[in-house]
Amino acid sequence: MPGFAADDPRYLVADTDVETVYRMLLEVASELWVTRDRLLLLEGTLTRRGLMSAAELEELAFDDTHSALLEEERQRFVGRLFGCVEDVPATDGR
Repeated sequence: MPGFAADDPRYLVADTDVETVYRMLLEVASELWVTRDRLLLLEGTLTRRGLMSAAELEELAFDDTHSALLEEERQRFVGRLFGCVEDVPATDGR
């Protein structure tokens, strides 16, 4: 498999559908922007209302329950991202 063997470090092969890669990139960019927007809004609200300081925000960590929820969200995100590839028929005769 390209990109996974020490003797074949490529990640994209010649028959890779560039449009598919662009769709994946746009999905990532969209997710990143929404996340940044919501995070800035939330952090700004918390500090403005005096509920948490910037230092307290930096020290936050997930507990086990939230770690499980984060894993579920990660699985959904990866599914949407790689769903772009799954929607495109293979070009190598598979």
